[in-house]
Amino acid sequence: MEPHERISAKLSKFRPSLTLALKTLVGERVSRGLPVYDFGLGETKGELDPPIREAGERAFREMDTMYSDPAGLPELRRRVLDWLDVASHYDVGNVVISTGAKQSLFNIFMAVCNPADCVLFDAAPWVSYQPLAVMAYAFPTMVLPLAGGERALKVTPADLERNLDSRPHTKLFLVNNPVNPTGQLYSHSEINALLDVCVERQVYFVLDRLYWRIVFDGASYPEPRVDEATRPWLIQVDGLSKNFRRTGGLRIGWTVGPDDLTGAMINLQSHYTANPSVPTQRAALAAIGREYDLSLVRELQDRRDLLLWCARGMPHVRIWPTPAAFYSFWDVAGCLGKRTPSGETIQTADDVAAYLVREAGVVTASGRAFMQDGFLRLSFATPEEEIRSGMAAAAEALGRLS
Repeated sequence: MEPHERISAKLSKFRPSLTLALKTLVGERVSRGLPVYDFGLGETKGELDPPIREAGERAFREMDTMYSDPAGLPELRRRVLDWLDVASHYDVGNVVISTGAKQSLFNIFMAVCNPADCVLFDAAPWVSYQPLAVMAYAFPTMVLPLAGGERALKVTPADLERNLDSRPHTKLFLVNNPVNPTGQLYSHSEINALLDVCVERQVYFVLDRLYWRIVFDGASYPEPRVDEATRPWLIQVDGLSKNFRRTGGLRIGWTVGPDDLTGAMINLQSHYTANPSVPTQRAALAAIGREYDLSLVRELQDRRDLLLWCARGMPHVRIWPTPAAFYSFWDVAGCLGKRTPSGETIQTADDVAAYLVREAGVVTASGRAFMQDGFLRLSFATPEEEIRSGMAAAAEALGRLS
């Protein structure tokens, strides 16, 4: 057997998740005593809320560790409907609890896609969308907006229709709102206009709303329309990792969708993971079973404002506004073609990211991981002093490009 035959073709060309690799990079620099300012991995920090921790601890103390329903605890599934305010439109059978939103997305791809079916992604798809689709033998395609200016990172109904016309085997359109990596927020009218196109074309509209509580400046989340026409085609994905402090590693996500889809996902999940960990389901129930604490949103808005203030005048960079999520999206096209102090030419966003780490200890995520070369993503879910020092270090390093 040839070495290249030992691993399946669908996996042999995969690269590790960039965003998780950034966590390893930070750890390596810390262990070597090197300066590091971590704007890489999108992970909320701080103290885990006591009710979340206590619910998990209680489950272990009371030996609540047996199998549950493959779709998750019924009480948690009911609470998800309340959390998303869709209890008048769905029942428990429309909810599937999974081991993180990644599994929820993979379940969807597996449940609806036949080999070579096309799946369409938003203009800057999250790093794992494409690998998840490929693992389901689907054909992933990014929808590129034709409009310029401030609309350049949002898909319009015309953009979506153009792609559906040219790809008749499309099964779903997946959009993340708020958007990771860009920090953009589709409005109520924008999200429902895209949903209307999918309903008309009988294509699933998959809304990854993982950051939906993190909306700034007093705005509210633009909910999709749920009615008799949209229910057969609307699938919503959410989870625990982003809207609460320090919950990313608990790995709990959920899907709300039409009956036939959720039935297929439950059947699938029963065979390859069964139920998610019961103690972590109990922790999730404690998290979403009470009034949401807006202190995290206020804190992140303050961090956003601090980053923008500290980054004013950043050399060769244009910074996009951030109405939601906790990412600052930087257009670094002005860095491309410039030379570093050591004489190397900056050619891609990867080069900009590598230069900032090497010269300043500033860890960012290259836009190339999100199919957007010429951009960097910075997570500002990081301590205030790290933001101040990191922005100063970045400005000094970028200022040395010539």
